[in-house]
Amino acid sequence: MKIILPDGSVQEAEDELRAIRHTASHVLAQAVKRLYPETKLAIGPAIDDGFYYDFDREGGFTPEDLEKLESEMTKIVKENLPVKPFVLPRDEAIKFMEEKSEPYKVELIQDLPDEETISFYQQGEFVDLCAGPHIMYTKGVKAFKLTSIAGAYWRGSEKNKMLTRIYGTAFSNKTDLESYLTMMEEAKKRDHRKLGKELGLFMFAEEGPGFPFFLPKGMTLKNTLIDYWRTIHRLLKEMEHKDMLALSGGKILLTSTQLENMMNGLDPYS
Repeated sequence: MKIILPDGSVQEAEDELRAIRHTASHVLAQAVKRLYPETKLAIGPAIDDGFYYDFDREGGFTPEDLEKLESEMTKIVKENLPVKPFVLPRDEAIKFMEEKSEPYKVELIQDLPDEETISFYQQGEFVDLCAGPHIMYTKGVKAFKLTSIAGAYWRGSEKNKMLTRIYGTAFSNKTDLESYLTMMEEAKKRDHRKLGKELGLFMFAEEGPGFPFFLPKGMTLKNTLIDYWRTIHRLLKEMEHKDMLALSGGKILLTSTQLENMMNGLDPYS
């Protein structure tokens, strides 16, 4: 698959999948601007398992919005729009984004080093600040799926505004996409948050985001595992001591109170 660079040159893609996903993020942003033109654009890179794009829209997006966006993305892909890069001087680039009322893009341009080439990519009516590369036509985004919605602070700082991040993935063919989606569905079934709730082991609450609150059954299981761990370590304690001496030449124990405790028949870890 061929890709197009910011200077307009064309070459074979070294990482075809990443180029497809990068263009898929632009197709998503174009769909958003078509359906919700008041939305402000932030950033939209390709990532290891797909892509995302951060948007500033009052009220964010809903799962129903994702369905509408996927339909619009399909239309854009079928339009087979050519993807064309162009470069602007810094002042013109800032003015260009200001005229489009894209404050996040203006900020990004202003923060670029003086020697940086400021490039854009255009497909149809949609233009985005971007360093590329991209595939040549939107029809190359043959198999995609919008997967989730999350919050993300602008530029990763909690001091900045919370934006809405839409995640998606894309592949070169529908077979690979379906295999990936099936794998993700199977992973969800084994998700610890889902299993913990279903098995009555622990729960999550707003009071401690990301922190599991153990329920009685979960605490029993936790304590049982800890007791087992302690039993095994008591049985292996002698071997542990030998391993420590072998690895350190005795220096670790000689520079602590553990050797003295061991000689007196005491627990070296007390």
